[in-house]
Amino acid sequence: MRWHHPERGFISPGVFIPVAEETGLIVSASTWALNEACKALKRIEHKTGWKDCLSMSVNFSSTDFASQDFVDNVYNTLSVTDVSPHQLILEITERILMQQPDTANKTLETCREAGMQIAIDDFGTGYSSLSYLHSFPIDILKIDRSFVVDMFKNEKNIELIRSIIGLGKNLKMKIVAEGVENKEEVDTLKFLGCDKAQGYYFAKPLPEDEIVKLLQTWDNTKYK
Repeated sequence: MRWHHPERGFISPGVFIPVAEETGLIVSASTWALNEACKALKRIEHKTGWKDCLSMSVNFSSTDFASQDFVDNVYNTLSVTDVSPHQLILEITERILMQQPDTANKTLETCREAGMQIAIDDFGTGYSSLSYLHSFPIDILKIDRSFVVDMFKNEKNIELIRSIIGLGKNLKMKIVAEGVENKEEVDTLKFLGCDKAQGYYFAKPLPEDEIVKLLQTWDNTKYK
């Protein structure tokens, strides 16, 4: 989500998202964002020919999960946009699980049973409690970029990442590293057993038309 104000110019999501959460407007904003994300996914599929090969990750807040209409809104959006449930990844933070565990568990189970994937975003920056992971239906563990940035500063950082990857693997989760910016980080993460990575090394945040161009010329062998 980006906001280009006609008078103030670019306003960071770090500024307006907390305000939207405090006022309750985040529920409407998230519904809109999910709808736009799914429609964009279908357009990108059509232009690139990558039908059913792509997925879209959408972040949700604790306020979204507290909404009684959350699951219905997700179902309706998938139906209207003709996006398969397996193509949608719901990204949430550790805080959501800790603040309202019963509601979160029920909601996530319902979404997962429908075929959606569940990802924990920015893992390690919140409560950092490892004990809760086995209690929730989580498919993907995303290692926060702060761990990747500090990876080579001392040996303990490498061991910490190795431990997170091992934990996730033992719980049958896929591991994604965030904030990867160079080949050395990629090679080390692959050696440690990390499944996937995201960051500027692969691509910066791009508008839709440039994403289409990127995918049309994508060479996956470059990163193997």
